[in-house]
Parts: sequence; structure tokens; C-alpha cells
Amino acid sequence: MMNKMYFIAGLTKNKTIMKRLVYIIFNVICQFIICWLLVLLNAYYNDLVIPQRLARSAEGSGIKMLIAVIEGVSLVLAVYLNNRMTLSDDGDKKSRVSMANKTCKVQLIITVCFIVAVILN
Repeated sequence: MMNKMYFIAGLTKNKTIMKRLVYIIFNVICQFIICWLLVLLNAYYNDLVIPQRLARSAEGSGIKMLIAVIEGVSLVLAVYLNNRMTLSDDGDKKSRVSMANKTCKVQLIITVCFIVAVILN
């Protein structure tokens, strides 16, 4: 009986580790997709929004930065909402919300740093 209980506890622990691993891999893939989309949008579509007279000025690069930040935040928000729905059946509510919030903060920091590095370059 005791061995069976340890076996079940081990399966539960392994299942939790696998869920966390899948969650981490999913978020890393999403972060790569967000960065790729930001590069794509910055290279081809953001210039269409900025007027020609502002395109090569400091205001134009500021507008370009603002557009990219709005795009990045909206993409991270979509991933955050997906994380909240995905984590809805895992653990208690406080730990789910805490994990999703921490992931969102990390993704926002990575995205903003990526935007600054790519657009100001």
C-alpha cells in the first residue's frame, strides 16, 4: 500500500513537471513569434502608417517606436490571456494568476528591450 502511494505521488509530481515544461516551451515559442512579427511589422507595415514628411525625422522614429510598443504589448496581452485560460485547471487560483503575471512581466521586458534594440538600430 505504501509503495502504491509513493508511486501515485511520483506520477502527480511528474505530471506537474511536464505541465510546467510544456508551459515554458510554449511561452518561449510565443516570444520568438512575437519578436518575428515585430520585425516583420516594423520592416514592411509600420512605415505605411507614418506620413512621408515625418518618415526620416526624430518624430517619425518616435511614432515608429510607439507603434511597435503598442503592437508588442497587444501581442503579449494575447499570450497572457491564453496563459490564463491554459492555467485554469492547474493548482489554486492564486498560484495560477501569479505564474501568468510573472510570465507576462518577463515577456513585456523582453519585448520592450527587443523593440528598443531593433528599432533604434
